[in-house]
Amino acid sequence: MLCIASVPLAVQGEDLVLTETEDTIRITLRQKPVLEYVKTTRPVPSGLDQYYQRSGYIHPVFAPTGEQVTGDYPLDHAHQHALFFAWTKAKFDGTNVDFWNQAKQLAGIEFRGVSEIKRSPQRVSFCVKHAFTVGQGNERVDAIHETWTVSVYLTPSDHFLFDVESRQRCASDKPLRIEEYHYGGMAVRGNATWLKESADRSIQPGDLQFLTSEGKNRWDGNHTRPHWVAMSGKIAGQDVSLTVLCHPDNFRAPQPVRLHPNKPYFCFAPSVVGDFKIEPGEEYVSQYRYLVTSGPVDVDLVEKHWKQYSSSNEDLVPGEESE
Repeated sequence: MLCIASVPLAVQGEDLVLTETEDTIRITLRQKPVLEYVKTTRPVPSGLDQYYQRSGYIHPVFAPTGEQVTGDYPLDHAHQHALFFAWTKAKFDGTNVDFWNQAKQLAGIEFRGVSEIKRSPQRVSFCVKHAFTVGQGNERVDAIHETWTVSVYLTPSDHFLFDVESRQRCASDKPLRIEEYHYGGMAVRGNATWLKESADRSIQPGDLQFLTSEGKNRWDGNHTRPHWVAMSGKIAGQDVSLTVLCHPDNFRAPQPVRLHPNKPYFCFAPSVVGDFKIEPGEEYVSQYRYLVTSGPVDVDLVEKHWKQYSSSNEDLVPGEESE
Protein backbone atom coordinates (compact mmCIF):
# COMPACT_ATOMS: atom_id res chain seq x y z
CA MET A 1 0.00 0.00 0.00
CA LEU A 2 1.30 3.43 -0.94
CA CYS A 3 -0.87 5.33 1.51
CA ILE A 4 1.19 7.39 3.97
CA ALA A 5 0.27 8.98 7.23
CA SER A 6 1.67 12.47 7.34
CA VAL A 7 4.48 13.20 4.88
CA PRO A 8 3.15 14.26 1.45
CA LEU A 9 4.07 11.96 -1.41
CA ALA A 10 4.57 13.53 -4.83
CA VAL A 11 4.53 11.52 -8.05
CA GLN A 12 5.41 13.81 -10.89
CA GLY A 13 6.55 14.19 -14.41
CA GLU A 14 7.17 17.26 -16.50
CA ASP A 15 3.61 18.58 -16.16
CA LEU A 16 1.41 16.21 -14.11
CA VAL A 17 1.92 16.04 -10.34
CA LEU A 18 0.11 13.76 -7.88
CA THR A 19 0.44 14.62 -4.20
CA GLU A 20 -0.87 12.29 -1.50
CA THR A 21 -1.40 13.31 2.12
CA GLU A 22 -3.20 11.67 5.00
CA ASP A 23 -6.47 13.28 3.91
CA THR A 24 -6.42 13.68 0.13
CA ILE A 25 -4.93 12.80 -3.22
CA ARG A 26 -4.48 15.93 -5.32
CA ILE A 27 -3.51 16.09 -9.00
CA THR A 28 -2.26 19.21 -10.75
CA LEU A 29 -1.44 19.88 -14.39
CA ARG A 30 1.16 22.59 -15.07
CA GLN A 31 0.66 23.74 -11.46
CA LYS A 32 -3.11 24.10 -11.92
CA PRO A 33 -5.37 21.92 -9.74
CA VAL A 34 -7.39 19.29 -11.62
CA LEU A 35 -9.09 17.34 -8.83
CA GLU A 36 -8.89 16.13 -5.25
CA TYR A 37 -9.91 12.71 -3.96
CA VAL A 38 -11.30 12.64 -0.40
CA LYS A 39 -9.68 10.00 1.83
CA THR A 40 -10.88 11.20 5.22
CA THR A 41 -14.27 12.73 5.95
CA ARG A 42 -14.36 16.51 5.81
CA PRO A 43 -16.14 18.54 8.50
CA VAL A 44 -19.91 18.56 8.12
CA PRO A 45 -21.13 22.16 7.68
CA SER A 46 -22.92 23.77 10.60
CA GLY A 47 -26.61 22.94 10.71
CA LEU A 48 -26.24 19.49 9.14
CA ASP A 49 -26.31 16.15 10.96
CA GLN A 50 -23.12 14.16 11.31
CA TYR A 51 -24.53 11.18 9.44
CA TYR A 52 -23.91 13.11 6.21
CA GLN A 53 -20.16 12.67 6.54
CA ARG A 54 -18.56 10.49 3.93
CA SER A 55 -15.22 9.61 2.33
CA GLY A 56 -14.34 7.96 -0.95
CA TYR A 57 -15.31 10.55 -3.55
CA ILE A 58 -13.80 13.35 -5.66
CA HIS A 59 -14.11 17.02 -4.70
CA PRO A 60 -13.32 19.53 -5.94
CA VAL A 61 -13.16 19.07 -9.68
CA PHE A 62 -11.61 22.23 -11.08
CA ALA A 63 -11.94 24.08 -14.37
CA PRO A 64 -8.66 25.06 -16.09
CA THR A 65 -9.23 28.65 -14.91
CA GLY A 66 -9.48 27.49 -11.29
CA GLU A 67 -13.22 27.46 -10.55
CA GLN A 68 -14.63 24.60 -8.48
CA VAL A 69 -17.12 22.92 -10.79
CA THR A 70 -18.40 20.45 -8.18
CA GLY A 71 -20.23 21.01 -4.89
CA ASP A 72 -20.16 19.08 -1.62
CA TYR A 73 -22.58 18.94 1.36
CA PRO A 74 -25.22 21.10 -0.41
CA LEU A 75 -27.78 22.30 2.13
CA ASP A 76 -30.70 21.17 -0.03
CA HIS A 77 -29.37 17.60 -0.54
CA ALA A 78 -26.41 17.12 1.79
CA HIS A 79 -25.98 13.48 0.77
CA GLN A 80 -24.78 14.52 -2.71
CA HIS A 81 -21.00 14.58 -2.63
CA ALA A 82 -19.50 16.11 -5.81
CA LEU A 83 -18.37 13.16 -7.95
CA PHE A 84 -19.66 10.03 -6.20
CA PHE A 85 -21.10 6.54 -6.77
CA ALA A 86 -24.02 5.21 -4.71
CA TRP A 87 -26.89 2.77 -5.20
CA THR A 88 -30.30 3.90 -3.99
CA LYS A 89 -33.07 1.32 -3.65
CA ALA A 90 -31.32 -1.98 -2.90
CA LYS A 91 -31.62 -5.17 -0.87
CA PHE A 92 -28.91 -7.09 0.99
CA ASP A 93 -29.41 -10.27 3.00
CA GLY A 94 -33.19 -9.77 2.98
CA THR A 95 -32.94 -6.16 4.24
CA ASN A 96 -33.76 -2.95 2.38
CA VAL A 97 -30.72 -0.69 2.11
CA ASP A 98 -29.99 2.71 0.60
CA PHE A 99 -26.40 3.88 0.08
CA TRP A 100 -27.47 7.19 -1.49
CA ASN A 101 -29.86 8.76 1.06
CA GLN A 102 -27.68 8.99 4.15
CA ALA A 103 -30.46 10.36 6.34
CA LYS A 104 -32.06 6.90 6.36
CA GLN A 105 -28.94 5.60 8.15
CA LEU A 106 -29.32 2.17 6.56
CA ALA A 107 -25.96 1.94 4.82
CA GLY A 108 -22.73 3.81 4.09
CA ILE A 109 -19.73 4.10 1.80
CA GLU A 110 -16.20 4.70 3.02
CA PHE A 111 -12.57 4.88 1.90
CA ARG A 112 -10.51 1.84 2.88
CA GLY A 113 -7.07 2.42 1.41
CA VAL A 114 -4.79 3.28 -1.50
CA SER A 115 -3.62 0.23 -3.43
CA GLU A 116 -1.54 1.70 -6.25
CA ILE A 117 -0.16 4.88 -7.78
CA LYS A 118 1.11 4.79 -11.36
CA ARG A 119 2.66 7.14 -13.87
CA SER A 120 3.18 6.93 -17.62
CA PRO A 121 4.25 9.63 -20.12
CA GLN A 122 0.63 10.61 -20.80
CA ARG A 123 -1.15 10.11 -17.48
CA VAL A 124 -0.97 9.73 -13.72
CA SER A 125 -3.28 7.27 -11.96
CA PHE A 126 -4.22 6.06 -8.51
CA CYS A 127 -6.27 3.09 -7.28
CA VAL A 128 -8.32 3.33 -4.08
CA LYS A 129 -10.51 0.89 -2.17
CA HIS A 130 -14.05 1.55 -0.88
CA ALA A 131 -16.51 -0.47 1.20
CA PHE A 132 -20.29 -0.33 0.88
CA THR A 133 -21.43 -1.12 4.42
CA VAL A 134 -24.82 -2.13 5.80
CA GLY A 135 -26.11 -1.63 9.37
CA GLN A 136 -24.88 0.52 12.23
CA GLY A 137 -22.27 0.39 14.98
CA ASN A 138 -20.88 -3.04 15.81
CA GLU A 139 -23.46 -4.66 13.52
CA ARG A 140 -22.11 -3.05 10.36
CA VAL A 141 -20.99 -5.49 7.68
CA ASP A 142 -19.43 -5.05 4.26
CA ALA A 143 -21.78 -5.75 1.38
CA ILE A 144 -19.66 -4.56 -1.56
CA HIS A 145 -15.96 -3.93 -2.01
CA GLU A 146 -15.19 -1.37 -4.68
CA THR A 147 -11.98 -0.26 -6.38
CA TRP A 148 -11.71 3.06 -8.18
CA THR A 149 -8.97 3.73 -10.70
CA VAL A 150 -8.69 7.45 -11.41
CA SER A 151 -6.49 8.52 -14.35
CA VAL A 152 -5.70 12.12 -15.24
CA TYR A 153 -4.30 12.78 -18.72
CA LEU A 154 -1.74 15.17 -20.12
CA THR A 155 -3.87 17.60 -22.16
CA PRO A 156 -3.59 21.03 -23.79
CA SER A 157 -4.21 24.00 -21.53
CA ASP A 158 -7.82 24.53 -22.70
CA HIS A 159 -9.25 21.42 -21.01
CA PHE A 160 -8.78 18.75 -18.37
CA LEU A 161 -9.51 15.07 -19.00
CA PHE A 162 -9.74 12.20 -16.53
CA ASP A 163 -11.27 8.73 -16.20
CA VAL A 164 -12.94 6.97 -13.30
CA GLU A 165 -13.27 3.19 -13.42
CA SER A 166 -15.30 1.48 -10.68
CA ARG A 167 -15.06 -2.27 -10.02
CA GLN A 168 -17.54 -3.67 -7.50
CA ARG A 169 -17.52 -7.17 -6.00
CA CYS A 170 -19.57 -8.85 -3.30
CA ALA A 171 -17.79 -8.84 0.05
CA SER A 172 -19.34 -12.19 1.05
CA ASP A 173 -21.44 -15.00 -0.42
CA LYS A 174 -24.50 -12.71 -0.34
CA PRO A 175 -25.51 -10.76 -3.48
CA LEU A 176 -26.60 -7.14 -3.63
CA ARG A 177 -29.87 -6.61 -5.46
CA ILE A 178 -30.38 -3.17 -7.00
CA GLU A 179 -34.09 -2.59 -7.54
CA GLU A 180 -35.78 -0.55 -10.23
CA TYR A 181 -35.61 3.13 -9.32
CA HIS A 182 -35.44 6.49 -11.04
CA TYR A 183 -31.92 7.41 -9.87
CA GLY A 184 -28.76 5.89 -8.41
CA GLY A 185 -25.30 5.16 -9.81
CA MET A 186 -22.38 7.35 -10.86
CA ALA A 187 -23.32 10.96 -10.11
CA VAL A 188 -22.06 14.54 -10.32
CA ARG A 189 -23.21 17.38 -8.05
CA GLY A 190 -22.35 20.80 -9.44
CA ASN A 191 -21.42 24.10 -7.84
CA ALA A 192 -23.97 25.51 -5.38
CA THR A 193 -24.42 28.70 -7.41
CA TRP A 194 -26.28 26.65 -10.04
CA LEU A 195 -29.21 25.69 -7.79
CA LYS A 196 -32.60 26.98 -9.01
CA GLU A 197 -36.03 27.19 -7.43
CA SER A 198 -38.03 24.03 -8.12
CA ALA A 199 -40.68 25.74 -10.27
CA ASP A 200 -38.25 27.96 -12.19
CA ARG A 201 -37.74 26.84 -15.79
CA SER A 202 -36.33 30.13 -17.03
CA ILE A 203 -32.80 30.23 -18.39
CA GLN A 204 -30.91 33.35 -17.38
CA PRO A 205 -27.38 34.17 -18.59
CA GLY A 206 -24.93 31.97 -16.69
CA ASP A 207 -27.55 29.47 -15.47
CA LEU A 208 -26.69 25.79 -15.45
CA GLN A 209 -27.79 23.98 -18.58
CA PHE A 210 -27.67 20.33 -19.57
CA LEU A 211 -26.96 19.01 -23.05
CA THR A 212 -26.94 15.34 -24.05
CA SER A 213 -25.40 13.60 -27.05
CA GLU A 214 -28.93 13.46 -28.45
CA GLY A 215 -29.35 17.25 -28.20
CA LYS A 216 -31.73 17.12 -25.23
CA ASN A 217 -31.85 19.39 -22.18
CA ARG A 218 -32.53 18.87 -18.45
CA TRP A 219 -36.29 18.61 -18.97
CA ASP A 220 -36.68 16.51 -22.11
CA GLY A 221 -33.50 14.47 -21.56
CA ASN A 222 -34.43 12.88 -18.22
CA HIS A 223 -34.34 9.05 -18.39
CA THR A 224 -33.13 9.07 -21.99
CA ARG A 225 -30.05 6.99 -22.87
CA PRO A 226 -27.34 9.29 -24.29
CA HIS A 227 -23.66 8.52 -24.79
CA TRP A 228 -22.68 11.66 -22.88
CA VAL A 229 -24.12 14.47 -20.76
CA ALA A 230 -22.68 17.98 -20.44
CA MET A 231 -23.45 20.52 -17.74
CA SER A 232 -22.37 24.12 -18.27
CA GLY A 233 -22.86 27.60 -16.89
CA LYS A 234 -21.01 30.47 -15.25
CA ILE A 235 -19.18 30.40 -11.92
CA ALA A 236 -18.00 33.80 -10.66
CA GLY A 237 -18.55 35.16 -14.16
CA GLN A 238 -16.48 32.45 -15.90
CA ASP A 239 -18.04 30.01 -18.37
CA VAL A 240 -17.24 26.40 -17.45
CA SER A 241 -18.43 22.99 -18.57
CA LEU A 242 -18.17 19.41 -17.35
CA THR A 243 -19.08 16.54 -19.69
CA VAL A 244 -19.32 12.88 -18.64
CA LEU A 245 -18.96 10.12 -21.24
CA CYS A 246 -20.45 6.70 -20.48
CA HIS A 247 -18.30 3.88 -21.86
CA PRO A 248 -20.12 1.63 -24.37
CA ASP A 249 -19.01 -1.49 -22.46
CA ASN A 250 -20.88 -0.42 -19.32
CA PHE A 251 -23.84 -2.49 -18.12
CA ARG A 252 -26.98 -1.48 -20.06
CA ALA A 253 -25.05 1.11 -22.08
CA PRO A 254 -26.03 3.61 -23.17
CA GLN A 255 -27.26 3.95 -19.62
CA PRO A 256 -30.38 5.96 -18.69
CA VAL A 257 -29.67 9.29 -17.04
CA ARG A 258 -31.39 11.17 -14.25
CA LEU A 259 -31.25 14.88 -15.12
CA HIS A 260 -32.66 16.86 -12.23
CA PRO A 261 -35.06 19.68 -13.17
CA ASN A 262 -33.67 22.28 -10.75
CA LYS A 263 -30.72 20.89 -8.77
CA PRO A 264 -27.23 20.95 -10.32
CA TYR A 265 -26.79 17.20 -10.48
CA PHE A 266 -27.24 14.21 -12.74
CA CYS A 267 -26.35 10.53 -12.68
CA PHE A 268 -26.09 7.51 -14.94
CA ALA A 269 -28.76 5.18 -13.54
CA PRO A 270 -29.02 1.65 -15.02
CA SER A 271 -31.72 0.86 -12.42
CA VAL A 272 -34.19 3.03 -14.35
CA VAL A 273 -34.96 0.11 -16.67
CA GLY A 274 -35.25 -2.64 -14.08
CA ASP A 275 -33.76 -4.71 -11.24
CA PHE A 276 -30.38 -6.41 -11.40
CA LYS A 277 -27.93 -8.13 -9.05
CA ILE A 278 -24.25 -8.03 -8.26
CA GLU A 279 -23.60 -11.72 -7.62
CA PRO A 280 -20.77 -13.32 -5.59
CA GLY A 281 -17.84 -14.18 -7.82
CA GLU A 282 -18.84 -11.59 -10.42
CA GLU A 283 -17.53 -8.08 -11.01
CA TYR A 284 -19.65 -5.04 -11.83
CA VAL A 285 -17.51 -2.66 -13.90
CA SER A 286 -18.37 0.97 -14.69
CA GLN A 287 -16.21 3.34 -16.75
CA TYR A 288 -16.67 7.07 -17.30
CA ARG A 289 -14.59 9.85 -18.83
CA TYR A 290 -14.76 13.48 -17.65
CA LEU A 291 -13.98 16.47 -19.87
CA VAL A 292 -13.72 19.86 -18.12
CA THR A 293 -13.33 23.20 -19.90
CA SER A 294 -13.28 26.89 -19.08
CA GLY A 295 -15.90 27.76 -21.65
CA PRO A 296 -19.29 26.70 -22.99
CA VAL A 297 -19.75 23.13 -24.16
CA ASP A 298 -17.75 22.49 -27.33
CA VAL A 299 -19.71 19.71 -29.04
CA ASP A 300 -16.97 19.11 -31.61
CA LEU A 301 -14.41 18.60 -28.84
CA VAL A 302 -16.77 16.31 -26.92
CA GLU A 303 -17.49 14.24 -30.02
CA LYS A 304 -13.78 13.96 -30.74
CA HIS A 305 -13.24 12.51 -27.27
CA TRP A 306 -16.30 10.28 -27.56
CA LYS A 307 -14.94 8.83 -30.82
CA GLN A 308 -11.68 8.02 -29.06
CA TYR A 309 -13.27 6.74 -25.84
CA SER A 310 -15.67 4.43 -27.66
CA SER A 311 -12.92 3.09 -29.93
CA SER A 312 -11.84 -0.53 -29.55
CA ASN A 313 -8.21 0.64 -29.68
CA GLU A 314 -7.30 0.69 -25.99
CA ASP A 315 -3.82 2.05 -26.69
CA LEU A 316 -5.09 5.23 -28.34
CA VAL A 317 -4.03 8.33 -26.42
CA PRO A 318 -7.02 10.55 -25.48
CA GLY A 319 -7.53 13.23 -28.07
CA GLU A 320 -6.04 11.26 -30.95
CA GLU A 321 -8.18 10.16 -33.88
CA SER A 322 -9.05 6.47 -34.27
CA GLU A 323 -8.40 4.83 -37.62
